Amino acid sequence: MPGCRRFGQHFLNSVKFAERIAGVAGVDNELVVEIGSGRGILTRQLAKRAEKVIAVELDRKLACFLEGERISRVDVLNRDFLGLELSDFSAPVIVGNIPYGITSAIIEKLAGSRHQLKRAVFTVQKEYASRMVASPGSPDRGYLSIYANYHFAIAREFTIPARFFSPRPKVNSVVVTLRPKEPVLGEESAKNLFQFIAGVFRYRRKSLKNAIMKHMDWRPCGPLPELFAKRPQHLDFDDFRRIYELVERGI
Repeated sequence: MPGCRRFGQHFLNSVKFAERIAGVAGVDNELVVEIGSGRGILTRQLAKRAEKVIAVELDRKLACFLEGERISRVDVLNRDFLGLELSDFSAPVIVGNIPYGITSAIIEKLAGSRHQLKRAVFTVQKEYASRMVASPGSPDRGYLSIYANYHFAIAREFTIPARFFSPRPKVNSVVVTLRPKEPVLGEESAKNLFQFIAGVFRYRRKSLKNAIMKHMDWRPCGPLPELFAKRPQHLDFDDFRRIYELVERGI
């Protein structure tokens, strides 16, 4: 059986869990784009429910293997998902077991194309899932928590123990569902705000006031609201939005 670790792949080896993931995806005669189809264990379960599955696999040997399997209603695409235009597909459901190293890049791509997809169901490392759903005050909360939840309604579905992957990873994985949300800010405003939030989180152990001073050429002109004494991980999106507006006004 072919397989290559150079893309950080850990292949699901359980039909039972593949069936559960396909069930959570809720595919009902819809188009599915599967990221990193690997050896096709999940692809087969999705194909039972989908109108069509576009199996996107970057590894050429794996893509050739999957093509040779000739699974009904499955088209294999030997491409990098990050290079695809989702507008080329008709409102797909995105499903995938995502390598850790490119998870954030995929989330960012989908956030920018969220009007072109119905929903996404991803299997990610447990640590990454915890960061995605972390609430204010949690030690796992960071830039990702705010960015992902601004763009998507995120549900943590179930855990898959490490033994159900080959080669076996060091950590368990978690299946999460992402449903696109309507933005509350314009594209440029959101971009500027998230650049600010990302910069502040580089100094997450400092108070917000000191983190902003480190991040940008800013000095307060007078007394500051209590929010500025908190650390970044204790704030929600609306807090950051308010603070960014104050800083931009030069308080």
